[in-house]
Amino acid sequence: MKDSKPIELRGRLSRQQKSRLQNLFDMMYRPSEIAKEIGITKRQFYRAYLPLGLPHERDHRNHVWINGCMFREWVLDYYQKVKLKENEAFCLTCKKPVEIKNPDQQKTSDLIYILCTCPICGRRLSKILDRKVEE
Repeated sequence: MKDSKPIELRGRLSRQQKSRLQNLFDMMYRPSEIAKEIGITKRQFYRAYLPLGLPHERDHRNHVWINGCMFREWVLDYYQKVKLKENEAFCLTCKKPVEIKNPDQQKTSDLIYILCTCPICGRRLSKILDRKVEE
């Protein structure tokens, strides 16, 4: 299995916040203006996005200015959804997909899932295989 880059979970947006990104225009915003528009805190820009490489500009007073369209494109590109293969589960400790080894299949009244252990850190992982929908 090839070694994939670690996934950054800090700063992820909810589905509603991602849909509000469409309201941003191709103009320069202050972090507080974007934060108010999409429903996050201004602090998230300084603690998560800027250290991760968000494209921005600083004026002569060292104020941060962010282009709305560039921010939207950066968020959607940087926080892409992880596609798991059939023999992979996502480890939240390692922050990457890991190969499933020695799976233990479990069943409940409405779920069929497997339990396994992360080969890197030893964390217990689960992956849902099927959901039973009652009619």
